[in-house]
Amino acid sequence: MHLKSQLALASLLFFGLAGVMTAPAHAGLIGNTVSADYWFPSASVPPPTCDDTTNPNCENLTDSMGNTTPTIPANFKQGVTDGATISVGDTQIVITNLFSGIPFCSVTVGSCPDVFNGFAFVFSSGADITKVTVDPSSAPDFLPIAGGLTFTSTAIFVNVAGRSPDTDQQLILDVTAGSAPVVPEPSTWAMMLLGFAGLGFVGYRRRGAVGRVVHLG
Repeated sequence: MHLKSQLALASLLFFGLAGVMTAPAHAGLIGNTVSADYWFPSASVPPPTCDDTTNPNCENLTDSMGNTTPTIPANFKQGVTDGATISVGDTQIVITNLFSGIPFCSVTVGSCPDVFNGFAFVFSSGADITKVTVDPSSAPDFLPIAGGLTFTSTAIFVNVAGRSPDTDQQLILDVTAGSAPVVPEPSTWAMMLLGFAGLGFVGYRRRGAVGRVVHLG
């Protein structure tokens, strides 16, 4: 087989394997459960586990179906008491403010003395959170305070002490949680199969040529 043909087949195999290696890993929270807590305020960062039956400073939210720890995706829509609705999806958490002019703080006048005032999200052990960032589309008046966005492998803490966003302004968090096995695209499989088939054909031609040389000798 000509050198150009061999190079073409080798390229198909190379790019097919490269497609497998560089295929984006899926990251997400679906399949886990989540508990959403609102602290107003907590004396520590991060806040302790919320028990709203004994601690008046926290509220353990329930989703639209009444579940405290629903399976993701989950929508927490009790905005009357905490002033916000929350949507937890596969790779995003969206917090929407409902009250205008009321700061996330235990006082309404002067600088906010709270150590922590905001939200805590606790996930089941399979979450494996590796990265949390504020989405650029978030409202400037609803951003976490300096150092106010922290996380572990199974929890996210959002400190917005003193923030006073307008009604319907959103804080959006982009979440990366582990990765799933990489599955090649159909086009990648096609390139790999063509490459392997071509290399097999080259080997077959070479064996035939060697046989003819031996017979003629």
